[in-house]
Amino acid sequence: MKRALTIGMASLALAGLLLAAATTAGATPGRTAACSKCHRASTAVKLAVTKVSSTATTVTYRVSVTGGKGVAAWAVLAGGKNLKHRTASTGTFTVAKGKAIRVFGVKKGTGSAARSFTVN
Repeated sequence: MKRALTIGMASLALAGLLLAAATTAGATPGRTAACSKCHRASTAVKLAVTKVSSTATTVTYRVSVTGGKGVAAWAVLAGGKNLKHRTASTGTFTVAKGKAIRVFGVKKGTGSAARSFTVN
């Protein structure tokens, strides 16, 4: 009985670790390098970045990652900082006007796409 309980607890702990790794694999928050360093560039991945709204000092964009197969993720990088990231095919982000940013879209198993621009 004690051995079965120990094996059960170890199995539960392992399952928890695997689940945690699986849910954090996309859009790694600590990464500040281009997504293409780990995910090869692919023309199958389509990245759309559309202006949604703006104020005097900020602009909000909608990002969409389509094409290819696999889990979608996106990230916004600026000056060596990961400003925002999500493991999702769509989302929004807000940045200051005048900031130079790079937006990346990834489809795990397919590759990546990127757009670089200065927010106006």
